[in-house]
Amino acid sequence: MFLLTLRKSLGTLLLLVLVVLFSVVNGYGQGKNFSVNKTEPSWIVKIAEKKVKTPLKDVSDGFYLSLYENQNHAERKEEFTHIIREIVSDAGVQNGSQLSVSYAPDYQKLIFHKVILWRNNVPQDQLSAVKFKILQSEKELSRFIYNGTYEAFLLLDDVRKGDRIEFSYTLQGDNPIFGKKFSSTCYFEGATSISHVYTNIIIDKNRQLNVKSFNDATAPKITEKDNLKFYEWESTLTKTHRGVDYEPSWYNPLKRIQVSEYKNWNEVVQWGLAVNDYPDLKTPLLDKKVIELKAKAGNDKKKYIELATRFVQDEIRYMGIEIGAYSHRPNSPEKILKQRYGDCKDKSLLLVHLLKAIDVKAYMAYVDTYLRDKTIDYLPSPFVFNHVIVMVEYDYFKTWIDPTISYQRGSFDNFYSPDYGNALVLKANVSGLEKIESNPAGKLISDLDFNLADTTENRITTLQIKTTYTDHYADNIRAEIAESGTDGTEKNYLEYYTKLYPEIETKAPLKYVDDEKNNTIEITESYQISNAWVDNSDGNDKQFFFYGDLISHQLRKITGSKRIAPLAIANHVNIQQRIAINMPYDTDLGTENFKIENDKYYFELYRFQRDRKATFDYTFRTMAGVIEPDEIKNYIKESKQIDEYLTYHVNRKGSEITANSGIGVFTVVPFIMAIVITGFLVFLAYRKRTEFDIEKIAYAAPIGDWLVLLGIRVVYLPFLMLISPLISGLFSNSFWTQLGAFGSSQWVVKSAFAIEAIIYGFLFSYGIYCAVLFFNKRTNFPKHFIILSISHVGFLIFDIAIALYVDHITQTTSAEAKGIPGLMGTVLMSAVWTWYLLKSQRVKETFVFTYPKEEWEQALAEYYSEQYSAKTTTLKEVERIEDQETMPGAVELEGGDPEKGRE
Repeated sequence: MFLLTLRKSLGTLLLLVLVVLFSVVNGYGQGKNFSVNKTEPSWIVKIAEKKVKTPLKDVSDGFYLSLYENQNHAERKEEFTHIIREIVSDAGVQNGSQLSVSYAPDYQKLIFHKVILWRNNVPQDQLSAVKFKILQSEKELSRFIYNGTYEAFLLLDDVRKGDRIEFSYTLQGDNPIFGKKFSSTCYFEGATSISHVYTNIIIDKNRQLNVKSFNDATAPKITEKDNLKFYEWESTLTKTHRGVDYEPSWYNPLKRIQVSEYKNWNEVVQWGLAVNDYPDLKTPLLDKKVIELKAKAGNDKKKYIELATRFVQDEIRYMGIEIGAYSHRPNSPEKILKQRYGDCKDKSLLLVHLLKAIDVKAYMAYVDTYLRDKTIDYLPSPFVFNHVIVMVEYDYFKTWIDPTISYQRGSFDNFYSPDYGNALVLKANVSGLEKIESNPAGKLISDLDFNLADTTENRITTLQIKTTYTDHYADNIRAEIAESGTDGTEKNYLEYYTKLYPEIETKAPLKYVDDEKNNTIEITESYQISNAWVDNSDGNDKQFFFYGDLISHQLRKITGSKRIAPLAIANHVNIQQRIAINMPYDTDLGTENFKIENDKYYFELYRFQRDRKATFDYTFRTMAGVIEPDEIKNYIKESKQIDEYLTYHVNRKGSEITANSGIGVFTVVPFIMAIVITGFLVFLAYRKRTEFDIEKIAYAAPIGDWLVLLGIRVVYLPFLMLISPLISGLFSNSFWTQLGAFGSSQWVVKSAFAIEAIIYGFLFSYGIYCAVLFFNKRTNFPKHFIILSISHVGFLIFDIAIALYVDHITQTTSAEAKGIPGLMGTVLMSAVWTWYLLKSQRVKETFVFTYPKEEWEQALAEYYSEQYSAKTTTLKEVERIEDQETMPGAVELEGGDPEKGRE
């Protein structure tokens, strides 16, 4: 009996031990609101997996999802997720053998229901609480944000290619800060194709849920059951979306839907005002700070705004403790002043209170730093935003201030706010988003002066760089220097230039001048470079390179021109970089200029040279932040062109220095010969006798009306034919020498340019001839000027043909090859003047004189004499008739009564 009792007691004890052990095992990891429960929620909709296999071409990372199931019960505040991964390669074993789910234990519970490894259709249950590691993730800690998130991590054992990993879990709870209104976004696509997607939202049928689809996402199937409304979406073999470089932050090509119970933006405003409200707040520290700022500002409100803004920006360090409700609710201004740190909403609320203390109208404003202008495309919801700034109404103007930007300077009137797009201002009567006007006036100007040493070994080349930063450029560099210090900045700059010039070293300490009042910073760097010249590839030549590097950094280096995604570029760029090279010998670096201009960006290179100093003046601006897909092909072409003009090198080969400098006889001689021969021919043509019409000469009209404009063009054309080849460098010997780089095609190109020089000489001489005819009002001027105009058009066509041929050889695009719009303009102008010369009566009355002048002058004198005699006779006859009419009784009215005539 005793043994029986003992056996029963031991059995009961063993059972109790087993229960305790089971509880301990299953309870391991249940800290931080994590647990294991193999029973899935009773409310979920049971679905059957659709056996559809994703094509291997749509698989990335070595695995794909054969099922993605996401169910949301708004009333229970629960979200159920069920996923099946298919491992198709060894890469999939590496990338898909661990599970990780993030959650916020402050208000959420994570319950795992299933972890099964399927191999050859045989399940292996791997759900065990003790295998999970609950890790504090804090992925935003690098941005000084602590949000209390944790990660349940499970590393699976013995995963092989061909296995299926199935798991499911439920997240219970929701952030209480959002109250009772439901808002969410559901995705139906991902980076790889998903075989079967099922999503639902279950909500009380009396609650009004607004739904918006993106990227042609299908409308939901809506049903009702037990006072609940079911919104369901289901699809198979979703599209694969692989990201590309430089996508805009707002770009999201995935099919998705947004749901929200908020009817309009004013409801979000009311939510925001309630979240940010601190009624009956005691603020001794805030009151003390207000008194201090008032004392510094005097009676100047703008000065007070500047001081308050800089205090919040610079002296309240950025750090966010965003746990639970404080993910969206700011801490009180009094607490922020006490702890001297806070995130964007904390700093914004503090600034609002500081400004309202002196009756300045200031309001918090929600923005999204990723969506920017696209925020307006979304349904009203607090989830749309990720950042808080301040809007100030003062002097009938609105100023946007970001309290998280440190080291901003300048006056209140010039405060710069980043281009955050659309904002929701937390003001009682606001019912919509408002566009933030961001028009930064900042500019970066960098002057590089090289005193280039000769190629003798160990000769020192000096480089001085003076860079001026204004407005937002000054804000940015000020923050960088505050972070690194001037010594660190000097070191960083030296490391950067070492990549360009390996033997560079600092010659003098970096000079840093900060004009905070005008928000301007000047930085001066001094370097010396040993052995600046480097051997070219064949070792027979010395070369020195210099770069427009500041602009090069702004260009997007991409290759695919048929991408679907738009291309993000830096907006509000305004850079001017001037590079001056003081050469150790006489050389010609050319004077070719280049410009690209459109509504998105502007680039210009202006080159000039005086004696041994050559200057390259670069300008680059951007007026937009995105290149649309249909514009990318052109952007790639033009950015390559720009990049080519950003890198230059100087050659130095002892035997060629003299040959490459001076005048190019191969183009100058044909040019002069063309001038002489054409001049002789037009001289003969000028002296050709022609008949004249003395009456037209006598009544010739002066040069006036539209002929004045024509006269300007007549003078301009020969001047253009002289200055154009000089500017392009056609007459320099270095230009002719460079043509040797075309190899077997060089003689075709050289012959073409020699012909071009001949045409320049012909047009110059012929243009002078036309100018002489014009001012002498010769009868043959219209004919010759029409010939000149047609010749000029033909020459431009020939010039473009040469450029296109050179482009074909070099696989580049020259500035001349882009001259077709200019050609069309010249054709149009020539056509207009030709029509005018042929049709104008003024032209016919003006150009009436012939050669020789002596003949028509004599005839004109005789004509005037005859006209004078005829006029004298006529006048005498008129006087005789008038004398007769004044005699008594001579008055008689034709067809009238003489008596009435006397009356």
